Amino acid sequence: MKNSLLKKTGLFCLSFFLFTCTTLPKEVAPLVYNGGRQNVILMIGDGMGLNHIKAAQAVYGDLFITTAEKTAEGEVTTYSLNALPTDSAAAATALATGSKTRNGQIGQLNGEAFESTTERALSLKMAAGVVATEGVDGATPAGFSAHTSNRDKIDEIFADQLASGIDLFFGSNIEYYAPLKEEITKNYAFIDDMNDLNLSQPKIFASFEEIPLNNGGSKKPTLAELGVKAIEKLSANPNGFFLMIEESHIDKFSHDNELLNALEHLKAFDNAVKAVVEKAAEIGNTVVIVTADHETGGLEYNGETKEQLSDKMYTRTRHSDANVAYFVFGTVDCEFPEVIDNTQIGNLCKSIISAGTQ
Repeated sequence: MKNSLLKKTGLFCLSFFLFTCTTLPKEVAPLVYNGGRQNVILMIGDGMGLNHIKAAQAVYGDLFITTAEKTAEGEVTTYSLNALPTDSAAAATALATGSKTRNGQIGQLNGEAFESTTERALSLKMAAGVVATEGVDGATPAGFSAHTSNRDKIDEIFADQLASGIDLFFGSNIEYYAPLKEEITKNYAFIDDMNDLNLSQPKIFASFEEIPLNNGGSKKPTLAELGVKAIEKLSANPNGFFLMIEESHIDKFSHDNELLNALEHLKAFDNAVKAVVEKAAEIGNTVVIVTADHETGGLEYNGETKEQLSDKMYTRTRHSDANVAYFVFGTVDCEFPEVIDNTQIGNLCKSIISAGTQ
């Protein structure tokens, strides 16, 4: 027992030493965008690693994100300013602002707020929206709509969101938001039923019972349905729009090492990407970027068939430092390396919506 304890203590100290002595690059050159101003939709599969995508293909066959015509695709590094692996707060901050922060912080670094792409859009008199399958106080939607020193400061995130000027919030967790309806309606039209959705209302805050995988209803719309409605709302702005859409539950089921449940949500996310890309093509002048904030679970995949997939293919219950995928749909005048950093996505989104305005 004593030797075992010493061994575990030694491994912990070695891991801590390696973690604290790891040198992480702090700055990455922005991608150069040469095109005209366009709408941007950024879609994030929370926790969706490269092996999650491969495993989903084993279950469902071809996915839209892997087989549809794309402008570019590759991998994304996800480290935060102080850690491998990142957490969702730091990753969302990088994707939203183009700047690294420390794990746990939202839209800022040690009190210094970073401009998000949503804020850039609003400053240019464009529309902006945030959509998530969980409540919009989660780390990823918060990264695009708030600034706080700690992702757990839900009240600060909520206050920032109500004061943000963002045109549209769509999410679930109605049991949390319903008691806050009076506060929300000072700034937003509040709905919990798609039958009550009026796209002509200036600002909309929608919260539902859940965002199901499929067969949605008026109180339980799917992510694909929410994505299309968000585009219809935001595209009415003649100056254009920025929209962030997150599938939140790939991460949650991967933390629990429930592979098939995670893959069900990845498939629903893929369905939403298809619906959004098709709607974006319909309205035109719109770029859709699909990525993940980080990988969750250290999932290993070595060509297993659907029948061979197992929860034991996860190697951890936490995030890993594995690269994630990115896919770009639409015309983008930019040279994409095979491997980019998450801050480059954040800065590219800002460049696209800012083109021709400076």
